[in-house]
Amino acid sequence: MASPERGVSFTRMLHLSRGLQPGGRFDEWRRPPVRAVFLDVDGTSLGEHEEPTAAFVDACQAVQDRGATLSFATGRPPAGVDVVRKHTGSRGADVVHNGALVLDGGTPIGGWPMPAAAAARIARWSLDHQVYAEFAVGSDFLVSDRREAARPAFDDIAGGPDGVVADVDLTAAETFKITIYAFEQEHGPAAVALGEELGLHVDPSTAPIFPGVNILNLTASGISKGNGVEWAARRAGIPARELLVVGDSGNDVSMFAVAGTAVAMGQASAEIKAAAHLVTEPFDDDGCALALHALLDQIPELVPAAAQEECA
Repeated sequence: MASPERGVSFTRMLHLSRGLQPGGRFDEWRRPPVRAVFLDVDGTSLGEHEEPTAAFVDACQAVQDRGATLSFATGRPPAGVDVVRKHTGSRGADVVHNGALVLDGGTPIGGWPMPAAAAARIARWSLDHQVYAEFAVGSDFLVSDRREAARPAFDDIAGGPDGVVADVDLTAAETFKITIYAFEQEHGPAAVALGEELGLHVDPSTAPIFPGVNILNLTASGISKGNGVEWAARRAGIPARELLVVGDSGNDVSMFAVAGTAVAMGQASAEIKAAAHLVTEPFDDDGCALALHALLDQIPELVPAAAQEECA
């Protein structure tokens, strides 16, 4: 006879909508109500094309029609969320720079820069070893060099660099995030080791526009997507257990850990799926849209204020 725990899990599995599967933490999921949604961008909201699919936009609108707040959480800079905000009409606070900066309507409302000496050390390392890196310094987007291999980051995400890091004194500036692209595989482990030596938080990530490239996000100690999402939700008066998050990369695991409902995209690695409550279909099958529609019943439909007054 199956144990009570297994019996409960099996019963709950029967009620999963088509296209959703249990993730590694499915037994912890309690189907909490959802008041806010935070979506990863690359690999979740956007693929290789610059604009979201019609199915994704429709699902985002459905979420907002139910009264939930829609936001994005990404390693991208502020400009990198413009396209998804424009198409979905989202109004929630967005987490950018992998949790180091939170925006409300495009205006910073919270930010956590890394130690200046650490930023300067990484800049010197990237220049000495010819490693491509991007630096979020104040409101500027700086790069180690303007190599052609990095052009998709200029054209599709940040809109072009404001300058090169060699021209800036990072010891006198606020650096929120450094992104290292390991175009050569050996640079990945070296960058992780340096970040850890300097006491920084290091998160791996991926982007469809850079297939096969290990992307590393470096932020101040304790700063991650999860921290940023939790801070933004708390500021809005929303408990973390009432958050729904969707993502596909290593830097999404921290927000999986704080949310009441965490969904991994179908193309995510086994490690990412193990950290989620649920797993949806891959991006190419509109997995994020499917998950949002499937979980709409977790979002309490809000009664408009006018209707409340009529009933009073």
